[in-house]
Amino acid sequence: MAFDHASTALLTEGRATPRPASVTVIGAGAFGTAVGVSLARGGHAVTLCCRTEEQAAAINAEGENRNYFPGHALPSTVSATSRLEPALSADVVCLAFPAKQMDDYVARFERHLPRDAIIINLVKGLHEETFTFAGLFAQRLPAVRYVALKGPTFARPLFNAEWSGLTCGTTSESARQVVQDLFRGLPVDLDHCASAEAVDAVSAIKNVYAVVLGLVASMGLTENTTFLLISRIVKEISIILRRLGYDSSALLCHCGLGDTLLTGLCDTSRNRTLGFMMGKGIPIDPNRSGFLAEGSRAVTTLHRRAGGPDTPLLEAVQDILAGKAQPISILAILGGRA
Repeated sequence: MAFDHASTALLTEGRATPRPASVTVIGAGAFGTAVGVSLARGGHAVTLCCRTEEQAAAINAEGENRNYFPGHALPSTVSATSRLEPALSADVVCLAFPAKQMDDYVARFERHLPRDAIIINLVKGLHEETFTFAGLFAQRLPAVRYVALKGPTFARPLFNAEWSGLTCGTTSESARQVVQDLFRGLPVDLDHCASAEAVDAVSAIKNVYAVVLGLVASMGLTENTTFLLISRIVKEISIILRRLGYDSSALLCHCGLGDTLLTGLCDTSRNRTLGFMMGKGIPIDPNRSGFLAEGSRAVTTLHRRAGGPDTPLLEAVQDILAGKAQPISILAILGGRA
């Protein structure tokens, strides 16, 4: 097994208090803001890097991110900017923007990011060429200390300081220590996987299967059938991870089973909602602004890389999203031999 577990409460025992860090969070949406606020509560200076000067100016003037958390004051150690390049000199740079923007940012990182920077990637998605974002950074920015930080964590509970879980995926022991220090004393339970690629992969793969669970929910099936399909989902994800050469033990981390269940069973999940609406025959464009369901983007890439006769749920959701099959076809896989 390539993961271990330690809560932040235990990490404080017998350890000197680390110095406050400077943190840039690229992306001032709901999750980027929630992570930034959480880290600021831990005593760190946080800069939210916004898409526009207007958004940054509003956050600085009003002391809140009205677009996502209206009426909630941000800690005084949170500021905002729209100037990316100066913000890249922070001790740690967190990525919290839509997956489709990754290539554009990496091109800018190649020009302006310090060589040994620590990148904490919160983005969940797949890359068409390298499959994982860990693979993209290894190819384009090999000196960067890359961390995949993913888990069953929605933005609002994290913003509200409710206990949340995250998996720290990295091969860099120094980067792992930085992540532990960043979240020390905060209501965040960290576990670790030595493969950043596995963490990236499983956190994106589960979005596809959250669409499956949304389709299932739209049919009004009983708990028996729903949890039968969850068992099949866990099996398929494990098969896919092994086929792609990733550490399948990542499935047992927060980023794996926990995130799969959160995204697949909670009505506030966009990927589950996409599946549910499609199952009900409600027209929806999953790629439109304001409704970004990463599962719809990931399914084709995942199917091309890892689809096969032993991943029938992946085959079914690929056909349903492509309009080649009806949602009820999900059930056609049941009763087959294991």
